[in-house]
Amino acid sequence: MKKWQILLTSLCFTVTAMTALAAEAPAAGSTEKTAAIVLTDPTVNVKNLNDFYILKGSTYDKVTGLLQNLPSQTTGLVGSYYFRVDKNLVGDYFYHVKAYDTASHVLMGNYFVAKDESCAWKLQAGDDAALIYGNTEKLMDKVEVVVYPKKIPLGSYGIIRVHVPGMIPYDVKATSLNTKIADITEKMNIHPLQAGKTDLVIDVKIGDTVRTVTKTLTIMGVNRPTADPVSASALAGAAAGTTTVASASASVLGGSEVKGGCIYCGVFPRETISRHHFADFWQWHLFAVGNGHRQLPSVAAGSSGR
Repeated sequence: MKKWQILLTSLCFTVTAMTALAAEAPAAGSTEKTAAIVLTDPTVNVKNLNDFYILKGSTYDKVTGLLQNLPSQTTGLVGSYYFRVDKNLVGDYFYHVKAYDTASHVLMGNYFVAKDESCAWKLQAGDDAALIYGNTEKLMDKVEVVVYPKKIPLGSYGIIRVHVPGMIPYDVKATSLNTKIADITEKMNIHPLQAGKTDLVIDVKIGDTVRTVTKTLTIMGVNRPTADPVSASALAGAAAGTTTVASASASVLGGSEVKGGCIYCGVFPRETISRHHFADFWQWHLFAVGNGHRQLPSVAAGSSGR
C-alpha cells in the first residue's frame, strides 16, 4: 500500500473517532448537571471554632434542644449528627443552625430558630423556607414596611418594600384608598396620577399571621416656568454700567427653590436629591452656578445694553 493511501486511511479513522466522542459529550454533560450537589461541613479542619460558632452553653442547649425535640419526619434528622450554631444572629432575630452527619460530614439540615423560641424554620434548597415549629406572631414585630419616597412627583413612581429577618417567605397586598391620586401596579410600584394625598393600606402575611399597616403618601404636581427670570435690580445695575448678577428664579429651572450652590431641579423628591443626582442632570438642567445665581454678561457704561 502506498504512503498516501496509508495516510488517508489513518485520517478517516481519526475523524470517525472524533465524531463518536463529540456525540457522547452532551450525554456526559447532561449527567453532570442532573447530579445532586452534596454539601459538607467546611469547618471540619478549622481551628478555634468557638470564634464563629456557639458550641456549648445554655443558648446552644436551648436552640439545638428545640430541633431535637421535633419529629424526625419534620426536621429530617436521623442517625448520628452534630450541630453548628452561628454566633451572629440573622436579622437580629434568628439563630442559623446547620446539622451534619457525624461520619460523612454531609449537610443533613439547615434551620432558622428564633431567639425567643417562638418559631423555627427549615431552609430548603430551591424552595421556600417552611415553618416547622411555633407561629409568626412575634416575628411580625420584626417586619418593617417601607414606602419610598413619601413624596412622589408626577411622572415618577414610588416603591413598597417589606423587610423580614432572614429568607422567610411572605405575601404582601397593597391598596390605595384614593385611586384618583395614585394606584398600585402588579410589581408593587406606586403609580402617581394627580397631585394630592392618599393612604396606602398594606397587608403582610407570614404563615397564618397578617399584619396591616397604613402609610400616608403625597403626590406632588409639576411646577410650570414663569416669564422673566431677570430681576429689576439686575436692570438697574445694567443702567449704572456695572457688572450684574441676576438671581435665577426657581420656576425657570423647573423646580421650587434655589439656595447655596445646589439647585433643586424638580426631578427628584426633596428627600432623595444628592450630588450624584445633580451630576446626572447637569447637562440638561443646570448652567454655570455660584451660590445659587447665574452670571450675566457685563454691560459697559454708556452702551445701549443688550
